[in-house]
Amino acid sequence: MEFTKDIILSSNLSLRRNIKGYDFPTTMTYDESLVIMDIFKNIFDDRLVLLTDLDDSTIDRLIDEMVLSSDARSKLSQIGLVFEGDTTLVINDRDHLSINISGFNLDISSAYKRAVEIEKVIDSHVDFAFSQKYGYLTSAGRNTGTGLELWIKIFLFGLIDNPKTYQGFEQAMIYAGIYPRKFIPLGLKSYADDIYLLKNYGNYRQDPLTYLKKIEKDLEVLVKNERRFRRDFKILNNIDDKEIEEGIEIIEKSLETGLIKSLDKMMKALYALKKYKILGYEIFLSEDKLDYLIEKLNSHIYGDNFSNERFEFLMKYMGEIHGKQ
Repeated sequence: MEFTKDIILSSNLSLRRNIKGYDFPTTMTYDESLVIMDIFKNIFDDRLVLLTDLDDSTIDRLIDEMVLSSDARSKLSQIGLVFEGDTTLVINDRDHLSINISGFNLDISSAYKRAVEIEKVIDSHVDFAFSQKYGYLTSAGRNTGTGLELWIKIFLFGLIDNPKTYQGFEQAMIYAGIYPRKFIPLGLKSYADDIYLLKNYGNYRQDPLTYLKKIEKDLEVLVKNERRFRRDFKILNNIDDKEIEEGIEIIEKSLETGLIKSLDKMMKALYALKKYKILGYEIFLSEDKLDYLIEKLNSHIYGDNFSNERFEFLMKYMGEIHGKQ
């Protein structure tokens, strides 16, 4: 955990399945979703809870961890969940069932093995939609085959500092069987500069476990290199401490005085402060407070990029922080 701290921000592995003979969630009616829900209620009894019973912060966390789709709240289907430690089963979101293991950092193969064990138990109760030619059938064609979906959100400010280094990173990841992209939440055109999403591709593979073990090794190298480049960041980038300190002061003043009003600019500012704090510069917000603000400001209850409620929350919070100092 310490090895990946502040580099791997979140991780989720999902096995996706659909029940044979029923429309998938992307096309089924609300009444049809109730039929699917009853099938899973017979398996999980009172452990199954409805999405509508969860509070907003829990739903936001599940969306941020890629357990739930970003539009889960507005879907026609009735959505259910089963929570067991770091495992979350989701019913009727994008597929009839997704078995999610979260927070595994680099231990991807263990997460996959656990998901497969759960899948085997459920498979004894239902018939999953399967094609001899294509494998397990899913709502999204890219997941058809193994039904495996891997998401890792990663913070890379050491390795990637310009378009050329990003191009090299992108090529290396694709060669390793991982598709990288900048993390930009739905509805935004930009976000923090150094946040990336890594996703598996190629669900046609006959041996997913071997593929995932290779990804583990490649990601371990990536994390080691990021640590090394962070350690030498000041030297490699010829940084002047005074210039950075002035930049920190400008960011902090912008947050305090309300000059930053949009979510994308708030995230650019907060992740910049997070970066400088990791590099050892003095920031008026603690690490916990930075993470708290990032989580709360990203809440889906605020809606669009320019939300008065989000802005008011930030102003109130910053005022309280300075009132205590």
